[in-house]
Amino acid sequence: MSLADKVWKNKRVADLEDLVVAELARAAGRSTWEQFMKLDGILTGIGDGADARLAYQMSYPVLA
Repeated sequence: MSLADKVWKNKRVADLEDLVVAELARAAGRSTWEQFMKLDGILTGIGDGADARLAYQMSYPVLA
């Protein structure tokens, strides 16, 4: 969940990604590097749309 929250805002946290990559690689029986390359592509794609998403979200402020 933490990784999803960070990537949604286009924030990359290397230590967190390393933990996720290691677990995914173990579960999938892939090398860590192979799994990193797959995940990096996915996270980059999600992060690329962050500015537009956040601008849209901020156009509807929460009123207290």
